[in-house]
Parts: sequence; structure tokens; C-alpha cells
Amino acid sequence: MKRTIILVIFLAAFASCSKRNEKNIAGNWVVYKLLKDGIDWTNTSPFRDSIINYSITFDENGDFREYNLFPPDTDTVIIPGKWSFEDSYQKLVLEDTIYAKRTYFVFNLEGNHVELRRGGLNRYLRKKN
Repeated sequence: MKRTIILVIFLAAFASCSKRNEKNIAGNWVVYKLLKDGIDWTNTSPFRDSIINYSITFDENGDFREYNLFPPDTDTVIIPGKWSFEDSYQKLVLEDTIYAKRTYFVFNLEGNHVELRRGGLNRYLRKKN
């Protein structure tokens, strides 16, 4: 009986730890801060203009859509593709027909916040309601 209780406790602890390590990026995200080589460029053109109009939506099936929604006098750009995690959720890989394969290092993916790093750029995103 004692062995059964210990086994049940161990399995419950293991299951709760593995659930905690799962990362959920599904949803619609917007950039709220952008650092380039450690300098905040969030409110500086041309970065400000590009992040104000940018969002990305990840679905649970591994598809994503990047949106660049510009004022009515220019075209809207929508880029569809596939996303996946690599290296135990340490990297986010985006694959599409425009940029081919892009890999971002994932930091602080907790709830409605994530930081993505790539090539000297740190993008801070939050889920859009």
C-alpha cells in the first residue's frame, strides 16, 4: 500500500512539472517594446511606424499569420506560415515563403508576455485582447 501511495504522489508531481514546462504561444500578439543592440528604439522612426502596425497570430495547429496593417492609402501585408518550438521551447522557428526560416530565442514566455531575440533585436510582445 505504501508503495502505491508513493508511486501515485511521484506520478502526480511529475505530471504537474511537465505541465508547467509547456509553453503556450497561441493567440494574437503585438510588439510593445523593441531594443536594437540594447538601445530602446520603440518610439523612434522607422521602428515606431513598423511596430504600431504589426501583429502576429499563432494558432494551436502550428500555423501563424503576420500582419502589417498600414493606413488606407497603402497595402496591407499578410504573411502566412508554420511555427514550431525547438530545443525544449528555447527557440521559436517561423517558416514562410517570404523569409524562409527565421529562428528566435524565446525568453520569458509567461502567460501574455514573451521576449523574442534575433540578430541584435529584442522584441517584447504581449497578447492582444
